[in-house]
Amino acid sequence: MKENSIKILTWLYPKDSNSRWVDVEELSLFLPNMTKSGLQSSLLFLQKKKTILLEKINSIQAVSITSYGMKSLEKQIPAFSQQRRQWNGDWWAIVFLTAPDHDKNFRFLRRVLLAEHALPLTRGVFLFPGPITEKISYELRQSYEGLVMVAPFKNWTFGDDREIIGSILQMSDLANSYSSISKEIEALLEKETNIKGAVHQSKMQISSVFDRLFISLTNDFGVLHEYYPHVPSGVDLVFSLQELSSIG
Repeated sequence: MKENSIKILTWLYPKDSNSRWVDVEELSLFLPNMTKSGLQSSLLFLQKKKTILLEKINSIQAVSITSYGMKSLEKQIPAFSQQRRQWNGDWWAIVFLTAPDHDKNFRFLRRVLLAEHALPLTRGVFLFPGPITEKISYELRQSYEGLVMVAPFKNWTFGDDREIIGSILQMSDLANSYSSISKEIEALLEKETNIKGAVHQSKMQISSVFDRLFISLTNDFGVLHEYYPHVPSGVDLVFSLQELSSIG
């Protein structure tokens, strides 16, 4: 999926089960590098994929994400998935034992694991936050019985998981990025509630913050909250920006 399509789904992702309808004109403000025709083309593509709904509401073209769209976004950015957002520190280790003839060096299985957002710890070991997905389980049952070991664990008896996992995922950088963005959102909120005449300028600032937030989200493995509980999650920051945008 193209980056602009992922951005659209990110901005449309709702905080709760209620549908979130957004004016297409507002959406264009958060995609300043897209022409109107380019935006319409992306929206029609997403509509065809059944990931969004497009409707006229009071003569205004509005767009909303579907359940398919939410699942699609969660596949692209795992931090949005409920499983990752509710994760409480339990890892599952996927250990390669003997490569089968049909998959020398486990190349195919590695691709599957990376596509499912498993974490490569060493060449022969992947970690997955929480129970492995149905896709991984299916592939293991079909082609790797006796060749791969899977075991859950939570407590590390030797080695510091925050240091090890944090180094691989560069979580310190991500935490700093989210902390900085959170402060910017707070400053924008104070400005918006005190100044009523600069709606367009304010939304342009929101757009700039959203761009930086989106970059961080694409590098978010979805486990930051376990190791940096004091830092707002990227998903919660998206929701804060949505609320801030609605004020104007």
